[in-house]
Amino acid sequence: MSKLYPWLEPGRLTIATAIAQGRLPHALLLTGLTGLGKAVLADAIARQLLCESATLEAGPCGRCAACAQIDAGSHPDYLKIQLEEDARVIKVDQIRWLAEKLSFSSHQGGYKVVVLNPAGNMNINAANSLLKTLEEPSDNTVLVLVCERSSQLPPTVRSRCQQLRVDVPESQTALQWLAGQGFEGPAGTYLQMAHGAPLEALKQAQVDSIKARREHFDALVDILEGRAAPLATALLWSKEEDMQGIRWMRDWLMDLLRIAMTGQTSGVRSADLRDRLARLARRLESRVLFAQLELINRTLGITSGSLNSQLLTEDILLAWAAQK
Repeated sequence: MSKLYPWLEPGRLTIATAIAQGRLPHALLLTGLTGLGKAVLADAIARQLLCESATLEAGPCGRCAACAQIDAGSHPDYLKIQLEEDARVIKVDQIRWLAEKLSFSSHQGGYKVVVLNPAGNMNINAANSLLKTLEEPSDNTVLVLVCERSSQLPPTVRSRCQQLRVDVPESQTALQWLAGQGFEGPAGTYLQMAHGAPLEALKQAQVDSIKARREHFDALVDILEGRAAPLATALLWSKEEDMQGIRWMRDWLMDLLRIAMTGQTSGVRSADLRDRLARLARRLESRVLFAQLELINRTLGITSGSLNSQLLTEDILLAWAAQK
């Protein structure tokens, strides 16, 4: 069984209480930042429902036949829908397959549990197909949808789910957990970079992303000063997972706007770049920063589809270069 991180226990307890009281909805939507372990919580919910000896306080037993089947990935009533290899979207055929599976009775006479992750990556046909299942759920079926933001789903889908948000843990809780992982380096800085999400902070530390992030910031300054070509930079950034460079750029734009509007640097997230951000904020107009931030947010909102990430990155960096 995947370890349940301490900040996820309140969510598990909420669902376990709903199960015990017979008021569990047929569809749950788990949302929250990347790096909080939403998939782990979804798995814990499935185990709570399928375990033969689960309790409210302790959760699934981890010893029964059902728990052993889940550990082996062979429980017939635990279905997972996820991205297929090299795919960027969840396709309608996957949802049709799911609907067919759910049309049969539970193999073991209890719940049938579906975890759909990342739900925000369903294409429109898949979402429409899932809607039919949400509108007419079969008995003892629970669907757990996982995504970063509920806005990634069509209103018709999210309105039929009960949302459970996974919140960022208290800083002390996150830092204590990171210390327990043998964390090396400036934990506070990595936690800031990850917006407080401990798993993302650990991931960033493992790849020494402070150095990589500073190199990305240097590239943005170089573009403004004519020392770097935006198209060449876009080619490099577009190869990164989940458009990481653009996500960092969004963080910096928010910091720049904070400085521009308050005249203060004390509240910036990128504390290690505070002085350089302050100099850049004096150089750029707020309307330019807002426009750039809007472009990035719009871009990140559509990258779950099949659009070319290199072209999207080029658009952003060309708009940035136009401000020099």
